[in-house]
Amino acid sequence: MKKFLHSFSKISAPGLLAVKITLIGCCAMVFGAFVLCLFAGEPGVANFRTYRLAQALAETPAGVLLLAGIALIIMESPR
Repeated sequence: MKKFLHSFSKISAPGLLAVKITLIGCCAMVFGAFVLCLFAGEPGVANFRTYRLAQALAETPAGVLLLAGIALIIMESPR
């Protein structure tokens, strides 16, 4: 754990900004999915698209975080 925290403290300012923006975006997507589920009403045919959108918004942050991690590794690699 100490090695991870030590390597995380060496991230450049643009890399850290990218991580923060990605985390904020992922939290916003999950919160949006939660709000959609709260206000969509009874599950049924009329609200099927709303619930599918909420499901997609809940599943997407995992992929976004993975891509951001890969981008951070590429960004921080020595040239």
